[in-house]
Amino acid sequence: MQPTVDYIQSRFDEYNTRYFGGSLPPVPIKLSHARTFLGKVTFVRHRTWLFGAVRNEKFVLRINTRFDLPEELIEDTILHEMIHYFIAVNQLRDTSAHGKLFRSEMKRINAEGNRHITISYRLSTISQLMEASQNPAAPKAGGVE
Repeated sequence: MQPTVDYIQSRFDEYNTRYFGGSLPPVPIKLSHARTFLGKVTFVRHRTWLFGAVRNEKFVLRINTRFDLPEELIEDTILHEMIHYFIAVNQLRDTSAHGKLFRSEMKRINAEGNRHITISYRLSTISQLMEASQNPAAPKAGGVE
């Protein structure tokens, strides 16, 4: 499946309501053709002069369209990036990029929505998924259906 901006936006709106209580502000969505990631949330950290506080701003949600992936994997990628967005937009601190807070949100959403969000996918897994999407008789990659 090749996601469009409209498709990603509709999923973002649905998941924002379902899993984040509608708390996430709208975010610009860009399509990417990069070889190195399926999704990414980018933003700028802006240090204010008042007490040296840091504010995150200029968020962009990027979803890759290079790969022809199953719809479920695209949806899980959107959710993965929404967790990053939730943490950043709320100025929450985590132990690492995929730290305790990220993992607890991932587990909550996976349990509530019967999702399969993961920390990352290996390029070999993506290659298997692409092959499976082009050849339905091929075996599916481990853990992803």
